[in-house]
Amino acid sequence: MKITAIVSEYNPFHNGHKYLADKARENGATHVASIMGGNFLQRGNCAIADKYARARAAVLGGIDLVFELPQVYASASAERFASGAVETLDGCGCIDELCFGAECGDTETLKRTADIISGSGEVTELCREFLRQGFSHPRAMQAAVGQVLSGKRMNETDISEILGSPNNTLGIEYIRALNRIGSGIEPFAVKRVGAEHDSDITESHFASASAVRNMILRGDGSYSEFVPETTGDILEGCIKNGECPGEFENNERGVLAVLRRMTAEDLAEIPDVTEGLENRLVKAVRDNDSIADIISAVKCKRYTHARLSRIIACAYLGITKEISGLSPKYIRVLAFNGRGAEILKIMKKTAQLPVVMSPAKDRGKLDDEGKRLFEMDILSSDMYGLLTPKIQRCSKDYYRGAEKFF
Repeated sequence: MKITAIVSEYNPFHNGHKYLADKARENGATHVASIMGGNFLQRGNCAIADKYARARAAVLGGIDLVFELPQVYASASAERFASGAVETLDGCGCIDELCFGAECGDTETLKRTADIISGSGEVTELCREFLRQGFSHPRAMQAAVGQVLSGKRMNETDISEILGSPNNTLGIEYIRALNRIGSGIEPFAVKRVGAEHDSDITESHFASASAVRNMILRGDGSYSEFVPETTGDILEGCIKNGECPGEFENNERGVLAVLRRMTAEDLAEIPDVTEGLENRLVKAVRDNDSIADIISAVKCKRYTHARLSRIIACAYLGITKEISGLSPKYIRVLAFNGRGAEILKIMKKTAQLPVVMSPAKDRGKLDDEGKRLFEMDILSSDMYGLLTPKIQRCSKDYYRGAEKFF
């Protein structure tokens, strides 16, 4: 038995995601689990459909078991996103492999890059210097690695180019997180096929999640060509019921109301707000009347669109630096099939964190910090319910247990 895990957002589950799961099985996986971001995601956007719809699509599309990545990590920067996912998966006690898609499909090259970043104080210092010059963090890290390697063999300097691609960067963060905690989980990179990350260009039956979302938002039914039939059916039902698509524009006044109530001191407590950025944000909120214009007013090469979107999402949800710094305290199950049930049976013996199958019943298993993190997950569902075409009622998430598909 070999259990492979995938860190995901499935926003929505598309043919590229199925391809990755198939590659994991080709590499020997008998069971495939996934830890998936909930209703607000790593680039600061809210999900196109809620976490249960996306987890259902994943299981019907070939994933055996879907865990939820707690909200404080799901809407965090790449390093914290990766750490939260890896620490939660390690807490299962039975995951053998972590599979991820990357523009570079060479696991050893990504591992070597991770070692260079983690093991070089010079890289760290240079990265800080480039940040002071106004570089975004990904660009600063790329420049620092390139400079450190510039005096070495030519084929090694190509490593710095790897950091220019988003999925490579995330894969490297997974490897660094595995190394930091001394996990026995082995990384396995799969070369991405088809459209590039965030591209609107489609290739054969592959399209990026961003392209699929844009089709859904435009009301373009051709998105069904790029997702499994089961995903298409789920999304069609959610659209019909007013549960999809989720987007901040559906309740922009509510989001702006939250931002207008916040002081510079309040914003300074939000993750990713550093070096006086709170003052620029306060001014932008006062001077503009849309989320897009607020972001445009602050955006620069140092403060990327994704970073500012994450800040706004965290402000909307009330996520602070203090709570985002907590370590994972539980493993919440969203959906599973028969093979997923076999993983859960093993986890009864191996899991080092409480397993939550039913929130209302299992909340008592959590310590105080775990309850705080868990309550943020529930709140994020309630706040997401204000961003769908039809307003969803509160507390649905608290009384909804893991879904079985046998």
